[in-house]
Amino acid sequence: MFRNKITAFLLVLFSMLSLATSVLAMSEENTKKFMQMSEQERKFLLMYFDEDELFIVSTTRSLKSIDRVAENVEVVTAADIELMNAHTLADVLYTINGVQIQSGGSSPGNQSTALIQGSDPRHVAIFLDGVPLNNLSTFTAIVGTIPVQQISKVEIIKGPASSVWGSSLGGVINIITKSATNSEKTNGMLSASYGEKNTGDFRGEINGRKENFGFYVSAGRLQSDGFRPFNDVSEDNIYSKLSYDFSSNISVLFSILYTNNKEDDGGDPTSFAKKGEKRIISNLGLNTALNKETALNVSLWSSMLDYYTFYSSDNSKPSVKEDRYGAAARLTWNHGPHNLVIGSDYDDGTMKSDIIVNDKQSLRKWAFYANDTISLGKFSITPGIRYDSTNSNGSFTSPSLGMTYEFLKKTILRFTVSEGFNIPPLSYTFLKPIFGDGWEWQNNPDLKVEKVTSYQAGVETGALEYLWLKLSAFRHDIRDGIVPETIGDVSKYVNEDKIRRQGFEMEMKTAPVYNTFLSAGATYIQTKNRLTGDEVKGVPTYTYVIGLHYDDKRSFSAVLQGNYTWWNQTGDYLARYSSLIVDMNLTKTLYQQRANKLEAFLTGHNIFNGSQYWYNYYMNAGRWIEAGVRYRF
Repeated sequence: MFRNKITAFLLVLFSMLSLATSVLAMSEENTKKFMQMSEQERKFLLMYFDEDELFIVSTTRSLKSIDRVAENVEVVTAADIELMNAHTLADVLYTINGVQIQSGGSSPGNQSTALIQGSDPRHVAIFLDGVPLNNLSTFTAIVGTIPVQQISKVEIIKGPASSVWGSSLGGVINIITKSATNSEKTNGMLSASYGEKNTGDFRGEINGRKENFGFYVSAGRLQSDGFRPFNDVSEDNIYSKLSYDFSSNISVLFSILYTNNKEDDGGDPTSFAKKGEKRIISNLGLNTALNKETALNVSLWSSMLDYYTFYSSDNSKPSVKEDRYGAAARLTWNHGPHNLVIGSDYDDGTMKSDIIVNDKQSLRKWAFYANDTISLGKFSITPGIRYDSTNSNGSFTSPSLGMTYEFLKKTILRFTVSEGFNIPPLSYTFLKPIFGDGWEWQNNPDLKVEKVTSYQAGVETGALEYLWLKLSAFRHDIRDGIVPETIGDVSKYVNEDKIRRQGFEMEMKTAPVYNTFLSAGATYIQTKNRLTGDEVKGVPTYTYVIGLHYDDKRSFSAVLQGNYTWWNQTGDYLARYSSLIVDMNLTKTLYQQRANKLEAFLTGHNIFNGSQYWYNYYMNAGRWIEAGVRYRF
């Protein structure tokens, strides 16, 4: 059945694309050359950004220079991840201004989730090379279980991105994985770190190329006995990406990721004590290239997810199994002032669990989208639109409009307006009725998608010597928001909320002076119920991030990073967030000869022993230290 659906989908898509003049593509290297960025501008930006940060894919699903991106975007590279000695994606996102992490425990690898500008975690869409990671049951993605060794770059879009990605009311986190190098020489890396409470991170990678065949493989294990009672964790992972170039114009990619996370829940051990999550993701892609102007990318993917929670109070173990299959196709055309993208997505998922009606429910989605970045000298405009259709909650059309303008020398103005949406989780729509002592919890099969109208404006400037500044303002008006409703003794989720989240962000970086630079950011979020005018509790009001970086580019680097989040929780959560959490990372090269390099690193976590947590069930770890070595060959 599934094969017939995919075959029909691809036949229709290829028939439509065949009407174009020709099916063409260009390499990423040629695309960057095509982008309108002067060498002078590039040299200036490299004072504050890495080379990998100068070009963005996620905002239109086509490579764009950062000065033509209208959205509020943050980028983290593999080099950044290594310097901070991150264990999981949660560690990476914790350092990003405007992103908050709801930690699921005190240990690395705990099942944490991410918020963007105070959004609900289920409103943040997370992708791995285009494959969705959000589960079907609650529509959240567990960032605390995503390993980082295979990550080349993470691009974060703050605010709705539905005109490109579909259901993503709060924002998008797009993970781009590493690929084989262009060198014929095989190279790799081995790393091991160990710290208090038997906390260890052991990993390795190898990659290379033999004529037309390229490969990248990484594997790792993360473990800890936990820094709070009932908080131990272990995770094993392996990732592989293979590529083959049939010619200079045609190439195929195949990747597969396996993760297996097990942990004790650090909350109430008398209620539930163990959780687990196992995931397998595979992706097959085809890229074609016939000239310098147009690209065609086609992919088929599958995702299998099993997760459970063991309740020790009654020895029950409800589990959820999800099987998803999808396809995507994208045609990109670069000509003159245009960077046009036309694409389609298909996603067919089935959730199996004894907690939902009929023990099985499906969510099928298909979508078409188009956007064009039109560059006219110092001005660019990006109109976009996407149509999504679902079998469970109807359809939605998401238009957007973005603009950038080089106002003064080294100063860019940005503006976006967009409509977005989020699909209700299957557990809200199809949950089996739950009965208690005189009360009942019902499902609601009539739930509609949540909708948002978003406005964002910002300015980035390097006009001040040795200082880069970024200011952003946002307003997200949410309607048909999903909230629990209780009438008498019966509760269920309904579309009755109207919320306004608005605020601003500020960021700065200094140019390196004596190999040292400072970075800092602050976010203020005001969240109100538009029906009552009351402040919404449980949404962070403001966050701060700060970093002091040193890198002599030869043998020693040091990073000092701090994070503070005012969670604005109600008293029953018994939260604490009066402390700035500061981590310190030191890396020293011990030996280097040609491609061989031996490094030692030391990380001090929460060096001032502060307390910062959104829920007393999930207290953060106190001060702890780990050390390790890394060998490249």
